[in-house]
Amino acid sequence: MARSWSEAAAAALASYPWSDDLEKARAKEEAELVSFGACVEVEDLPLAVRKWLRGRAQGPLAGWIWQGESWKELTEGFEKAVLAQALERNGGFAAKAARALQTTPRVVSYKARKYGLPIRKQSPREAKVSSNIDNIT
Repeated sequence: MARSWSEAAAAALASYPWSDDLEKARAKEEAELVSFGACVEVEDLPLAVRKWLRGRAQGPLAGWIWQGESWKELTEGFEKAVLAQALERNGGFAAKAARALQTTPRVVSYKARKYGLPIRKQSPREAKVSSNIDNIT
């Protein structure tokens, strides 16, 4: 019984570097056999094809597969990862990370506290200026 194919699965099947047409036909047949739904998805493709896809994937979701997490867990995990990366790239400063993320320092500080991420309050230059002022008085 021929099944319909999702766009992603069909594109993966077409772009995989098959050694010959027979190998491609066997993989297509195998995917149709293991598919439980009405449509063949990427998860139904042979393991070799899925590994090849993960190796080619780029971006924040490269190689990621949903493991049954709730929507809240997914969004909080993503938010924490992006925020940690922005803080790391900007020396831990909330204001710089906020500019990079196009939000406010208050939002970055709140989220950093929520997820237990360290933030720096004062830049080294500002600390040096304030210590020089303390030495003058």
